[in-house]
Amino acid sequence: MVDMSRKAVTARLRVMARMLEERGFISKGVDMSRAAVTGRLQTMAALSSMCQRLGRATVVGRISQ
Repeated sequence: MVDMSRKAVTARLRVMARMLEERGFISKGVDMSRAAVTGRLQTMAALSSMCQRLGRATVVGRISQ
């Protein structure tokens, strides 16, 4: 499982920023504001949660043909 604590996410973002800067990152127009990044992380957390719930779900009935 990926550590999604504030400290771990911040560390990963800093590493990525440093790597992009080292290779000459050119802005592609992705909003990297605090609000935008937070929104994307919340969306990913919701999708991950949904996938986990679907993985634990069971089918109750059968579809007859």
